[in-house]
Amino acid sequence: MPILQRAIELWFHDPACTTPILKLMAELVHNRSQRLQFDVSSPNGILLFRETSKMITTYGNRILTLGELPKEQLYVLKLKGISICFSVLKAALSGSYVNFGVFRLYGDEALDNALQTFVKLLLSVPHSDLLDYPKLSQSYYSLLEVLTQDHMSFIASLEPHVIMYILSSISEGLTALDTMVCTGCCSCLDHIVTYLFKQLSRSGKKRGAPPPQESERFLHIMQQHPEMIQQMLSTVLNIIIFEDCRNQWSMSRPLLGLILLNEKYFSDLRRSIVSSQPPEKQQAMHLCFENLMEGIEGNLLTKNRDRFTQNLSAFRREVNDSMKNSTCGPNSNEMMS
Repeated sequence: MPILQRAIELWFHDPACTTPILKLMAELVHNRSQRLQFDVSSPNGILLFRETSKMITTYGNRILTLGELPKEQLYVLKLKGISICFSVLKAALSGSYVNFGVFRLYGDEALDNALQTFVKLLLSVPHSDLLDYPKLSQSYYSLLEVLTQDHMSFIASLEPHVIMYILSSISEGLTALDTMVCTGCCSCLDHIVTYLFKQLSRSGKKRGAPPPQESERFLHIMQQHPEMIQQMLSTVLNIIIFEDCRNQWSMSRPLLGLILLNEKYFSDLRRSIVSSQPPEKQQAMHLCFENLMEGIEGNLLTKNRDRFTQNLSAFRREVNDSMKNSTCGPNSNEMMS
């Protein structure tokens, strides 16, 4: 492993050297078919992640020194390596062979270094490039899904501009042509919305321990920029109503949380959609929205989510039937504006 680390240090600018090494690392840490199983008392999982962190940090810090690159060389010299690094980190974080709480407990910076390198690499990539290169977008959104699911406290502790970058990337990914990317974005959004909802619920209770500092910061950032969550609510609803939604179940999961966090905005949006319909269709559309929220409680418990998903399926069928019967339906973009 030290030889590979040294090779990355010396020839980080040469993809002929770095790509095979990073791909080898991705295979080593990928717990395919649960092949990486260590005893409870074994440090091997931690040691493996340490080496992984070193590799990611070494490559990441050096590749960022390349500066501006010609467009035709950007992917080969930089983005491909970043994409593989994202895949390596995702595989290591989701391998279920490392107890990540140990790192902070013993002051080991391996996890923090890897996550901070991820942030640096991410900020070096323009939003447009995230979706222009399929392998990069798939590796990024897969990693982000793991981070929002298991390391939301890290996401919440990031600087405001980083959080807004991540949220913007999710918002753009919701409309991606790649179903895998779109589904991953829905999952990321669901984790973030659920985290927000839980923190708001806790802050509303007078009893109990105060929320962690990063949670308060995250809530403050989101309260300062409500338009981001509102835009994603509008986007998801737009896709479900007006487009050929191929992953309706995935879309339904974050939608309930988005509605509960933005009840007033949802009411305004619903009113706008209903009023945009031809007069003879407005009552039917109003009834569709009423049925959508029928029996839905103000929580994100599994039973409530499942009921909402069922309601959403019926809602989409009813809306589609109404739209088909409409002879002069307005443009969907006009409705959502």
